[in-house]
Amino acid sequence: IRAGCIRECWLFFQALGKGSSAEQVRRDLAVGMILGHYAYSTRMALWKIFRTRYLNITDPWVQSELIAASQHGPESPELVSLLYLYFALRDKLAFEFATDVVWEKWRAHDLAIGSEDCGRFLDRLSQANESLPKVTAESKGKLIRNTVSTLQDFGLVTGTKHRVISRPAIVPRTAFHLVRLLAGEGLSGKEIADAKDWQLFLWDRNDVSRMLAKLAQEKWIRYEGSGR
Repeated sequence: IRAGCIRECWLFFQALGKGSSAEQVRRDLAVGMILGHYAYSTRMALWKIFRTRYLNITDPWVQSELIAASQHGPESPELVSLLYLYFALRDKLAFEFATDVVWEKWRAHDLAIGSEDCGRFLDRLSQANESLPKVTAESKGKLIRNTVSTLQDFGLVTGTKHRVISRPAIVPRTAFHLVRLLAGEGLSGKEIADAKDWQLFLWDRNDVSRMLAKLAQEKWIRYEGSGR
């Protein structure tokens, strides 16, 4: 099973799109009607990941959008970029690592990236925030590897033996989701365009402005070159 669990989440959204309730999908998963070739413990672990990342989002519009995106297929940028956005916004380590270390290395054209970068970043976070829970070396190593592997599944990192930073494929609809989320936090105009969250996509201010202009052309937002 890949860390991003993209194909498995796609299957769950497909089942929801066919009219099954979340509880019915969970029951079908438990008895092996879905992913029956996986062990029971693995199936339940996948459901916990799915629930935490996506089902716990309370906005029904987001749920319907994720289901609609799943119709494009498990490897489509429509689905993968949306899964990436909501994963990163709900995983503090992944978000901070992507918008801090990965972003700064991208800007510096230093594209080599690996678990050791995430490890140093986690150490820095722990030193700066003593309230963070202490973890064993084994748990820390697993967290680091899982974070980097998940970002790789979502396209922010590529390569196997030598990992490098790469700009993920982001469709306009995913960018619209982020605009909507930022507006929901009370941001507007220049504040939206300057939000740190865009760095998840490795976009600078010019990249963001071009996308906002495109969203305005689609009449999804109002944008006049300086904001929404």
